[in-house]
Formats: sequence, structure tokens, C-alpha cells
Amino acid sequence: MSETFFSCQPIFDDRQQHWGSELLFREGLENKFPSIDEDTATSRILSANFLSGNELDDQLRYVVSFSETALLDELPLSMPVARLVICISEKTRPSPLLLNKLRAYKKAGFMLLASSSVFSNQWLEHINLFNLISVDMDRDDPMRWVGTISDYPDIRFLIRKVEKQEEFTLAQQFGFSLFQGYFFEQPKIRRQSDVAPSVITLLDACIIINRSPYDIDEITDVISRDVSLLYKVVTSANILAKSKKKSITNPKQAVVYLGLESLRRLISLLIMSNMNHQECLHLQNAAILRAIFMQQTAPMLKGLDGDEGFLVGAFSFLDAMLGCPMEDVVGHLDLSQEAKQALLAQNGHYGALLEVCKNIEHANWDWVSKTCEKLKLKERVVLKAFEKAREQTQTLAATMQV
Repeated sequence: MSETFFSCQPIFDDRQQHWGSELLFREGLENKFPSIDEDTATSRILSANFLSGNELDDQLRYVVSFSETALLDELPLSMPVARLVICISEKTRPSPLLLNKLRAYKKAGFMLLASSSVFSNQWLEHINLFNLISVDMDRDDPMRWVGTISDYPDIRFLIRKVEKQEEFTLAQQFGFSLFQGYFFEQPKIRRQSDVAPSVITLLDACIIINRSPYDIDEITDVISRDVSLLYKVVTSANILAKSKKKSITNPKQAVVYLGLESLRRLISLLIMSNMNHQECLHLQNAAILRAIFMQQTAPMLKGLDGDEGFLVGAFSFLDAMLGCPMEDVVGHLDLSQEAKQALLAQNGHYGALLEVCKNIEHANWDWVSKTCEKLKLKERVVLKAFEKAREQTQTLAATMQV
């Protein structure tokens, strides 16, 4: 059992009725900014509030901030449309891919919120994507927004940091329709109990979904081994199955209803909520490079599978990421014996390719040349595969930049 702390600051309408709340991750009972990165914080907020059985008011909306990475990974799609308000991080800039995602979120029924800075940057030409715009009273004169508010009747304007009755009255007169600040209520630090699924079970689920995507029984079996994961899968299925008259309670039914893409999104969210994303970022990029390299080179050796090679490369940093010996990690994963031996001792052909990759990383060219000759691989082809993997990794990293 773990606890997630978060700040919950209410938002009110012009009749001072409770409209919703903003949820911000905190690391304890003090209302201080956390030291973890935004994606990890968002994942923990979503898991603890929407997937843990903690009851949220069906009549309220909950504002949660999402980075560009989280939006492109479609993390909001596992959440209830009627209750989640997607807040776009101020660091985020529009791109064709992101704009398509935001249009899809809005079409699905999610509300999109952005800060007032969108009127002074690249977002201005896409301003009609947003349902809500927030303005900070301590940084901006609310009177300046009178004309803008009247120009955009389809957008609701939220004013933050309202501390006095006269500020609330003036903001009403200027056209603001949502309000937040100490005048109404100070933010409260709340704690939610949440049982996090085992990281090993999550990784096993990743393996099974990628290896046997159409084997529903096997996928259901691995999910059912962890009570917390099973609960979150069933909860997520019921969130998405809002139109069904009967709730989903059968594990297999939940897996079938979610489908592969929703399962992958949910498991990615849960893995992120278990790790400090910032500390693992450089290891993740290195693991992606190895995974792509192994996927491309494994078929060059008879009897090796590219997808299994990908898993060996991807999991080669798990001991560092999880802070435990590789023996403890590999012993619980549903990998072939050849893949396990590659990770534990660089044995076998998968292990040899992994060693080749490591030595290219360290520019040990003599060793690389001799090993390629021993494996009857063309060194030039292998180095070209590494360079291609490096370029693909850089492209992926750029698209996920927060």
C-alpha cells in the first residue's frame, strides 16, 4: 500500500457553486512543488484518483496537467471523459501530430484548458481548440481581458488567485465565469491510498501483449496474477464502457473491451507512475537504441527473432532503472531461456549481439571487428544498423521532449 499526496484547489462558478477542482501532485503534506518530473506526477495523480477505487464526485470536473509526451501517448484516453479536464502544459508547443491528438480529445468529449500565454505564442491560431483559458490575477490586469472574453463567446475564462470580495466582483463584471483562489477556499493537501501493481507484472504484461497480441487467455492470465493491476484494468474498462448498462466484472471481458491499444496505454501509465521518469530518461534512451539495434541485427543470425532481440535490448538496463540485481528482475519475467542468458551473462547469440552493441557504444572497434568475423556478420552492415538505430532513437527522443 502506498500513498499519493496532492493539492486539491476548488474552482467555482459565478454563483460560487463548486464547479470542479485542480489536482496537483505533492510529495507530502506540505504544499510544495515536487522534485519529480511532470509525467511521473501526472501518472500518479491519474492512478490514485481515477483507477484506485477512491470515489470522486460525478458532478465535478478535475483539472490535471499533461505534458506533450503524455498527450501523444494518449494517457487521457484511459480516464473518464465527463470528469477529466486536460490542462496543456505551458512548455508545450503546437505540432501537427499534437494538434491532431488534441482535436481527437476534444471530439471525444474532453475539455481542454490552457493558460493565457496561448494568446501571445504559436497557439493563437489554434485558440478555438480550447474550452477554457486561465488568467492569473497577480500577473495580469483582469480589465485587459474584457474585449478578448467578448471576442470568444465559446471559451470560458477562469481567473486564478482571487483573494478578495472586490476582486471577485470585478472579475465577474469583466466577463470571467470561473474562479479560483484563497477568497473561496485555500488548497487542501489530500492523501489517497493506492496499491501499485508490481513492476515485474507490468513488464510481463508488456512482453505477452507484444509477443502474443491475439492470445486473450494468456494476456488475461498475466494481468490476473496481480490483484492491483487486475483491479485497474477492470476499472479502466468500466470507465470506457460508460454506455453499457451492466458493469464489467470479468477479467477476460475487461481485456477484450479495452483492446490492445488501450491496454498498452494503461500499462505505460502504470509503469511511469512506478518510476522516477527524470532519473531514468537517459537510461531509457540508451535502452531504446539497443532495442532497435537488436531488432535489426537479430534476423542476420539464423534462428534469432527480431522481436525477442528488441526485448533483450530494451530490458538490458532494467537493473539500473529498478535499482536491483538483474538476476532478481529476469527471474520473474516470462522470457525465453536464450533471452534470459543474454541479459544475465551475455551468453548465446542474443548475448553476443548485446555485447557488440555495448562495445560499439564504447568505441572498442577491434573487439567489434573480431566478434563480427566470429559471428560471420559484415562489420559494415552492423555499424550501419547501429547508426540507423541511433538516428531513430534521436527522432523518438525529440518527439517525446517535454
